[in-house]
Amino acid sequence: MEVLTLDHPALALLPEYPTAEQIEALGHQIQSLESEHGVVDLRTTHIHADGLYGRGIHIPAGTFLVGLPHKAGHLNVCVGDVVVWTPAGRVRHRGAHILSAGTGVLRVGFAISDTTWFSIHQNTTGTTDLETIEAALVEHPERLMTRRHPPAGAILDLERKEAWPSDGQRRLGSPSVPA
Repeated sequence: MEVLTLDHPALALLPEYPTAEQIEALGHQIQSLESEHGVVDLRTTHIHADGLYGRGIHIPAGTFLVGLPHKAGHLNVCVGDVVVWTPAGRVRHRGAHILSAGTGVLRVGFAISDTTWFSIHQNTTGTTDLETIEAALVEHPERLMTRRHPPAGAILDLERKEAWPSDGQRRLGSPSVPA
């Protein structure tokens, strides 16, 4: 974490310590712009391994992203340059960081440069079904971008050591995960 010294117009959209209501309002504003300006491809990736679920996204530079409150604590791995607002304050994460995320926290991020954000959750559902996992992990899963817009990512199953497109259809040339 570092003190924010960046001068960017996007930083004026929220105060340094936004309320949950201000974060929600910005999220609704961003979502309303999708029909006019299109949706950013976050290249969502899903990984399943031994009772864990990982969800990774690629956030292109200049992109705002509003997260949903999670039902349980988890870990985030962030690599890139991103400003994150929560009601606890605004922080810039530059480089690689492993972050603890608490239950129910709303956050907004703005990627200054291309950033990868990867969340690691305990998967107590006993399944690799994404809708079931998402419903167990976040409030309002219907608001996830992967629910509102078909995902472009891939599903990786480390137990079977294979990968396939997120629609579950295997195709010739689909990558395989090394043993």
